[in-house]
Amino acid sequence: MTRRPVVAAAAAAVVISPVLLAGCTEKGSSEGAIAVTSTADACDLATTEATTGNVDFAITNSGDKVTEFYVYGNNNRVLGEVENIGPGLSGNLTVEIVEPGTYTVACKPGMVGTGIRTELNVGGERKEKADVPADVTAAKAQYLEYVRNQLNTLHAQTTSFVDSVKKGDLDAARAQFGLTRTPYERIEPVAESFPDLDPAIDMRWDDTEDGTQPFTGFHRLERFLWPPQPAEIGDAAGQITPSDAANAKATDNPQAIAEIADGLLANVTRLRDSVSKPDFEFETLSFVKGPQALIDEVAATKVDGEEDRYSHTDLWDIAANLDGSETAIATMQPIISAKNPALMDKITAQFTTARDSVNRYRNGDGYVSYIEVTPEQRKELSTQIDALSATLSQVPGIVLQQ
Repeated sequence: MTRRPVVAAAAAAVVISPVLLAGCTEKGSSEGAIAVTSTADACDLATTEATTGNVDFAITNSGDKVTEFYVYGNNNRVLGEVENIGPGLSGNLTVEIVEPGTYTVACKPGMVGTGIRTELNVGGERKEKADVPADVTAAKAQYLEYVRNQLNTLHAQTTSFVDSVKKGDLDAARAQFGLTRTPYERIEPVAESFPDLDPAIDMRWDDTEDGTQPFTGFHRLERFLWPPQPAEIGDAAGQITPSDAANAKATDNPQAIAEIADGLLANVTRLRDSVSKPDFEFETLSFVKGPQALIDEVAATKVDGEEDRYSHTDLWDIAANLDGSETAIATMQPIISAKNPALMDKITAQFTTARDSVNRYRNGDGYVSYIEVTPEQRKELSTQIDALSATLSQVPGIVLQQ
């Protein structure tokens, strides 16, 4: 899921604990945890003081919208998160904080906007990071090589796509759109660790707080290339809201779009260069949870046609999320197979089922418009995705088991 940027004040390093994983439950939570209550207009912590070591959070959504909870570290990096906490539900998160300092946490009711932020003051002495198994570290290094290759491809394809947009060759740009986005969709867990770049590149209209925040990135260009049509405007899932359509009519002109295109390429370049740095760190828990996170992206924003609501190129994104998830699992396959071969066999079979379903909609080198996929077919795909997500939820515990 794309995110709006949040300004963090943290100046120290955080490492996600590889032992205690984030999750959502119907009732609240961890003994000794900092209780967090999220409502429509508040993010209340029982205490804003903590000590270095494992810091537990028990988040309760007392509002009427789905919420998220984040922990931010140095350079505004997302270092821990719990997403999709429904009204009345709870989520737990543990982060290992090894440096004393001031950190930022945020609740995001409605999963949009900059979030409701609170500072967390962490005292105590500096501690050593918890050990991560050597085979997991090696798998993560292999995965990051894949990510860097994908970002090189993303940069090259975005350069060509932006050139087509700015030259006014809109037919070429439309033909390039799905393919250009594919590398980004494959590596979203890494991109989402940059809370300024991810929304700038991949935000949707929903993330603009109904137009009060700038609308940038791929989907702003998508809207220009496929202007909202009267039959597509409405408030149902996958439709274009009236305010979105009105904003498109008022602001989507060649001059403004050229600036958006330049901004997209600049942000893709920044993302590529940031991840390419030798000292780039990707949190281990984010890595082992990545395969499920990518599949949950399909369930949250793609099966209903919400992601590419103007172009209906959602099948490109779904296929790319499957690609990225399966590749991440491939780097961990020796670990999973050694510890739980039956689980690895089940994961492989479920990937095959989901992949076969998506491949039914191949059209030449691409995919048919998502509007050609019937509600019944979408339901079938959704069921397969949900089953795969449930199985992948077991991966972090298996992989990080000492």
